[in-house]
Amino acid sequence: MTKAIGFSPHNKQKEIINSVLADDCKHHIVSVGRQFGKSLMGINLLLYWAINKKPCKILWVSPVYSQANKVQKEIDNAIRHTDIISSCNYSESYIKLRTGSEIYFRSAERYDNIRGFTFDFAILDESAFMRGETWFEAVRPTLAVRGKKVLFLSTPKGKNWFYDLFKLGESSDNKNYRAYKGSSFDTPYIAKEEIDDARKTLPSTIYKQEYMAEFIDSGGEVFSDIDNNTFDKYPDATGQLYCGIDIGRTNDYTVATVMDSNGNVIDVYRNNKQQWSTLVSELHSFITKYNAVTYIEVNSMGDVIYEQLKAKYNNINAFVTTNKTKQEIIEGLILDMNEATVMIPSKQLFEPLYNELSTFTFEYNPKTRSIKYGHPTGLHDDTVISLALANYCRKTLSTRGSYNWVA
Repeated sequence: MTKAIGFSPHNKQKEIINSVLADDCKHHIVSVGRQFGKSLMGINLLLYWAINKKPCKILWVSPVYSQANKVQKEIDNAIRHTDIISSCNYSESYIKLRTGSEIYFRSAERYDNIRGFTFDFAILDESAFMRGETWFEAVRPTLAVRGKKVLFLSTPKGKNWFYDLFKLGESSDNKNYRAYKGSSFDTPYIAKEEIDDARKTLPSTIYKQEYMAEFIDSGGEVFSDIDNNTFDKYPDATGQLYCGIDIGRTNDYTVATVMDSNGNVIDVYRNNKQQWSTLVSELHSFITKYNAVTYIEVNSMGDVIYEQLKAKYNNINAFVTTNKTKQEIIEGLILDMNEATVMIPSKQLFEPLYNELSTFTFEYNPKTRSIKYGHPTGLHDDTVISLALANYCRKTLSTRGSYNWVA
């Protein structure tokens, strides 16, 4: 018989595995951060039960079929060179071992296919990304007769049913539930520099969920401790100057923010005049005054304004705003605000920017792990976008332009 060499769990995995195996508790809820190795841990627990608790029936559930199929292939590849596998059927999503144990792979997309079985063990991988009905209506009844243990593995997804189970496991009043938590710092699979970069560039709540495995709501503030980045008097400019222009639409404001090479805001232009000729004239005077290397948003009416300004002022560049590019400039601003390398006027000096930074928010889609930044309904974010563009201009176009400007 050829031997299969098992994995070597890191310390936090070992702690969780030992508790799951030793504890008589039936429900084990594991909330962990990115790259913790939760699926790998689940696979090895599955194999332990299949070999040592023979013969038994085990259910593995993933949110979608492709994920469940991937796990089946990983298990097959890991032990196929031994003689422990009796049969492996991918069309039936099933593996039978010579120990008599059977492993079934199912997706939460079609959880009705789980009904009617009786299992000894179950693992729900990425539980938070399944509908609660998968557990309550389909999986749970299959464990009612012979079920010994069920393992819920996931990174959090807001405060849904997985969160409710985790809270049950945290309470000493519920002897049949046990909760475990592991952050991305607990794993050797992800570089600490990567985690630190995420901490600096993501909204703190998203960082806490994705890397620290904390349960959060679906939205929240983006910029905190703004007062740490403010001054009460505009500073003298240093080096090359940069400008970001956000063109207002309908009831919005057109904003142009000038920033020096050290990240200090030097001046802000803001109005909501609807006469485009006047707007173009004033913007041209403003950027010419500072001889600023400029980015202007060209979505919608911005393209017309850009063409008119470009004819008069050569050192201006078009910026197309998409969800991706907006995320890039906003997360760059988050990083520099957290590092105090961007300084802005205080609330008393220029209130609109302070207020818009304070209310600027995000919506987080846990399913796609994507972030959408913006302003609450009825409010504005023009000064925030202008500031983010000026900062992006400072960091990406720093070799352009001259250092002369007229005070």
